[in-house]
Amino acid sequence: MLSQFRGLVLTEAAWGENDKLLTVLTAEAGKIPVLLKGGSSLKNKSGGACLPMCYSEFVTADRGGRPWVREASELESFPHLRSVLEDTALAVYMCDVANEVCVENGDEAEMLQLTLNTLYALDRGLKDKRLLRAAFELRTAAACGFSPDLVGCSECGSEASETMYLDVMDGVMHCAECHRKRNSEEIREGHTALLLPLSKPMLDVMRYVCYSEAKKYLSFELQEALHMQFSLYCEKYLLNHLGRGFSSLEFYKSLESLP
Repeated sequence: MLSQFRGLVLTEAAWGENDKLLTVLTAEAGKIPVLLKGGSSLKNKSGGACLPMCYSEFVTADRGGRPWVREASELESFPHLRSVLEDTALAVYMCDVANEVCVENGDEAEMLQLTLNTLYALDRGLKDKRLLRAAFELRTAAACGFSPDLVGCSECGSEASETMYLDVMDGVMHCAECHRKRNSEEIREGHTALLLPLSKPMLDVMRYVCYSEAKKYLSFELQEALHMQFSLYCEKYLLNHLGRGFSSLEFYKSLESLP
């Protein structure tokens, strides 16, 4: 039985002596493990379309309960990403995040589109890399169901505080007054929380990224002085909710820090 689908190759791994096992992210069926026979050979006609970060059309056949590639044709390869090491590293991290949060046999249309849109923007150099990464991380959190509640203070509903405080693990905000009250109570009770102070420009951008239309989520501006803070906040929010870090992110950040 043959199956045909489009998907983004997230990862590849050696399988036996000559084959590769691919993880392909699709809209309708989530992650699909696909075997590429002879994938280690440069002569494999489908090899180019089966590289990580390639969005391709696949025709697969079932063998022993596992789909294997009969044909694959490239739809978008994001060629620039493969020529700049820093961009490649960032793209690998994004694919690692998608691989972590997406499931098999699930509707992953939102995460697939989010990942493709961000890779496209990175490939074309449409936005500062720090903003791209941060927006991808925050929007991923929203797509996975743990979006922060950025509407108003969770205690009193106020939206007027000059500085709001985001409780990372609870995913809610407190105004300055409620923050002072809660902070004094938590100190007495020995509680700790990861709180991020949000200025109005920062809060406006985070609201836009979380709540805007999917195809427009990168259409925001942020003053350069806040780029680093935005990047740090979104990274903290996502990784704390996932409960893990990524070696690909650490490698990317090591490149980012080079002169």
